[in-house]
Amino acid sequence: MAARLMGYVSASNTPTIVGATISYKYHVFTSSGTLTVTTGGSMQLLAVGGGGAGGGNQAGGGGGGAIEVSPNWLGVSVTTNQTITIGAGGTGVLNTRGNNGGTTSVGSLISALGGGSGGGNTTTTPSSGGSGGGGNRATTGAAGVGGNTRAGGNGGATSIPGAGAGGGGGASAVGGNGATGTTGSPGAGGAGGAGLAATYFDSNLTATNFPTTLTNQGTWSSGGGGGCYGTGTVGTGGTGAGNGANQDNNGGAATMYGAGGGGGGGTSVGSTGGAGYQGIVIIRYPSTVGIVATGGQEVVTV
Repeated sequence: MAARLMGYVSASNTPTIVGATISYKYHVFTSSGTLTVTTGGSMQLLAVGGGGAGGGNQAGGGGGGAIEVSPNWLGVSVTTNQTITIGAGGTGVLNTRGNNGGTTSVGSLISALGGGSGGGNTTTTPSSGGSGGGGNRATTGAAGVGGNTRAGGNGGATSIPGAGAGGGGGASAVGGNGATGTTGSPGAGGAGGAGLAATYFDSNLTATNFPTTLTNQGTWSSGGGGGCYGTGTVGTGGTGAGNGANQDNNGGAATMYGAGGGGGGGTSVGSTGGAGYQGIVIIRYPSTVGIVATGGQEVVTV
């Protein structure tokens, strides 16, 4: 099947995609390990950072992990074994800002920052990472840093208890802003920013070709939804990201690579933000060039 080459990330954080009609061998890593290289050559690398956690208590959604692609479509020279590190999803914390997602890397050749965490309660601001975490009801969203990243959304107001929190930034869209409200009529949480389809980077990256690693994993690095006060309307996470919560419920956990967790709800007891989801590494090279390498949870030639 014809494949689209993963290209460089431009200044606008948008990959260039070039058509091709050659067969590729893929190594997919969903846990840390080693790419063992017997005969090296030019390889293309893609890394997705772990998603950030949502904040706790009327809190912002977690940001999606950065998606980084090797610097040019001809690939990079890989002649020695490479240590693969898969960034973990960030974990939520009761009543405060969650943890950022972990960085994903292929040796020193490429690395992708984990997503930023959502701001929690009214005293902790969101953090940058890959895409930025959403602001709690009293703060603005954090900026995105790295390839295919966007900022988190802002909280609805600085002084109104019923304001909704912002959604986390996603790979292709900023997080939505929380809505202003009152204690008696709470504002809604902001929606999480949209991620990017795996096939955006390579048309072969489908569950049909990679049933072990890509089934139910078609979208990467969406932002988590923002939480809200009382019975307000929760922010919906992007595809594969966690939804925000209301009352004293915990934010929803992410389920797709690089996606952020939802922000926790808030009344009097407090809540925990939803966890982000881990990252992934994909390494590929033309199947006919004589490269010999092993490693990864799924190795496929397409």
